[in-house]
Formats: sequence, C-alpha cells, structure tokens
Amino acid sequence: MTGPHNQRIARRVAELDAQLGASGGDHPETLRAQHRLAHAYRAARRFDEALRWFDLAAEGGARVHGPDHLETLRYRSSLANCHYAAGHTDLAIEMFAALFEARRAALGENHADTLRSRGSLANALQAVGRHDEAATLHLRNAGDRAETLGRQHPSTEASLRNLARATRDAGADTA
Repeated sequence: MTGPHNQRIARRVAELDAQLGASGGDHPETLRAQHRLAHAYRAARRFDEALRWFDLAAEGGARVHGPDHLETLRYRSSLANCHYAAGHTDLAIEMFAALFEARRAALGENHADTLRSRGSLANALQAVGRHDEAATLHLRNAGDRAETLGRQHPSTEASLRNLARATRDAGADTA
C-alpha cells in the first residue's frame, strides 16, 4: 500500500490485529480499534469497507456496553454518517432519527451529542429536499445551541447558517 490513506489503513489494520491478539473481539479497546479502522477507510472514500467496520463496532458496542451506552451511540453515529457520505441518504435519515431519539433519552435534550444528531438529521432531510422539516429542526438546534453554548459558539453559528439555508430553500419551494 502506498499513499497516506493506504498507509493509515495499514497502520490501523496492524493495530486491530494486535488488539485482537491481546484482548479478543469483544474487548472495548478492540471495538475502538475497529472504529478507528473504519474512519481510515472512510477517509480514503472506501465506503464499503468503512461501513463494514463501523457496523461491527456498533454491533459490538451494543453487545459489550448496551445499546444506549455513549460508546455505542458514537459508533452508531459514525455508521449513520458514513451511510450519508456514501449516498445512502434515506437509510441515513432513518438512522439519524433513531440516533437522535436514543441520545435524547440517554443524554438529555441539550447535550452536545443530542444536538449534533438533530443537526445531522436536519442536514440529511435538507439533502433530499425536505426543507420545511429541516428548517424546523435547524431552528430548534440554533435556539438550543445558543442557550447552552452561547450565540458566538462555532456550533451555534453553524446551526444558524444551516437554518438560513433551509429557510431559503423552503421559501424557494413555495415560490
């Protein structure tokens, strides 16, 4: 393998092999190594391999930690985001919606991860032309982020930009 992406993948494969040898498949560090390998594949735009490893990490996280553990939710988020990046938008929307509800139940309405999941759901809805729904979610996110993080926080500003885009696109739909 040559090139920075392939070199990173090779390092992550070696890391995972070593971790599997040391701790077995259902060890939390093995799951983290699978997750890091998946990210390396995603960075290389090798989505099939990335999805395989993200899925294995999410399944392992649910088995080892439980379905609503922070680590499992992080793996599920990465899996949904990879589906979105791979162009599987309808599936990503379903996954983002389920993840948002799981994070809201486990972490609360205004936790940064819950807000991130709501934003991801809104962005995916925006991508398929569901502008009114996206605008509603972005509006809620912008308000919640302003309240919890402050108006000048980069995440709040990103939510406001997303809201402006969704509102503009929703208006274009009715014009």
